[in-house]
Amino acid sequence: MVKGKMKSLLVCLATGTLAIMAIAIAIMFSLPHVPMTAIYVVIGMGVIQELFILCIAYYLSKHVDYNARVTNMQNVAFSRASRDIRTLMNSILNFSSPELTENYNPQEMLNSLSKINNAGLYLMTVVDDLMATYHVSDQEIVLKENPTTIENVFGPIVELVSERFAAKNQVFDVEYINIDKFRYVLIDAPRVQQVVINLLTNANKYTPEGGHILFKVEGASGEGNTLDLTITVKDDGQGISKRKLNNLFKKDPNQKFNEGHYELGLAIVASLVNQMKGTITCTSKENEGSEFVVKFNWAYCHKNSYASTKRDFSILRGKNILVVEDNEMNAEITRAILEKEGMMMDYAKDGAEGVAMFTHAMPHTYDAILMDIRMPVMDGIEACKKIRYSTHPESSIIPIIAMTADVYEADYQSSTDAGMDGYITKPLDPEELYITLSNSIRS
Repeated sequence: MVKGKMKSLLVCLATGTLAIMAIAIAIMFSLPHVPMTAIYVVIGMGVIQELFILCIAYYLSKHVDYNARVTNMQNVAFSRASRDIRTLMNSILNFSSPELTENYNPQEMLNSLSKINNAGLYLMTVVDDLMATYHVSDQEIVLKENPTTIENVFGPIVELVSERFAAKNQVFDVEYINIDKFRYVLIDAPRVQQVVINLLTNANKYTPEGGHILFKVEGASGEGNTLDLTITVKDDGQGISKRKLNNLFKKDPNQKFNEGHYELGLAIVASLVNQMKGTITCTSKENEGSEFVVKFNWAYCHKNSYASTKRDFSILRGKNILVVEDNEMNAEITRAILEKEGMMMDYAKDGAEGVAMFTHAMPHTYDAILMDIRMPVMDGIEACKKIRYSTHPESSIIPIIAMTADVYEADYQSSTDAGMDGYITKPLDPEELYITLSNSIRS
């Protein structure tokens, strides 16, 4: 509405300026005794005003065009994310359904929990990417590399997508060549899974019923103790035109939603592969199918090769932590994480209750406070300020760590301005939490 009124105002100004200039020219010819200097000044001012109006109109058009491109990117990201989230949630619900769990033996229970955990980890990457897209963030992702087996990387993917291929009566072949599936490699498994799932779901979507999809993982010895890995996703579907093939991995938000869906998704995939120091290529012919090839070089490692680098968190044993969190399930998870390192926990369900518990406690009752930022009654920012300005002897020195599911610079800055000593995101990473608490309590 505001933009529409602004455009109308610009049109009126432009029309008025042209009218004034026309009158000035008419006067110049009909009244010769009028000083020419005055006429030139009026015309010059009119020209300047017209240029100014054109600049404003250009800026507005660019602004509207930018918003349209961003909106299109967000629509595509939401469409892809909603599809992936449904797939992952189906997997989580299926493996945790009471009908199955009541008949699980211990090994089946462990296998199901592992699959649920893998689905949850990938689900977090989907949510993070969706949030980043809605904030138009071009920052690089932070890779979290951990020892895992190739079986743990690709096994859950095959299970997740098999139902999709079966639903379209498509033949889905899986091949492993020169691969020791149970040897450990150091990678960010959820990100690799994100790449492969995108390629496989696209193959499923753009291949007709009864078509054929091949998923092949092939290995070769790399330099040193590394593995050169080649991942191939091949289908006999509709293929890709030469025009689109030339710009397949370039992000082009100007495309219409239906046309840009495929290409924008592959641009995101290519960005992930690049950040993991891999390569991705595609060969395709219309109506004959497509073949995507992704190559990585992964370092072999031992399952416990990084155990020796784990930090000593013995300083945390016996510490009492006040957790201010409105979600009881999150509070219970936090309690389990804290108790694993020998800590104790008191619980407040909102900021007001947290302030009251701290300000009425004897000195040395609490060693640190974990404060959720977004809560009813009183949020974490306000609660932190009240604690810092309270008369409690430890009000200025008690470590207060912000906890939030939001990962935006503004939230970090607001928590710092309120007097918080650290900032961790949910879901909580136990080691990150231990490190943050150790540093805060030591100081």
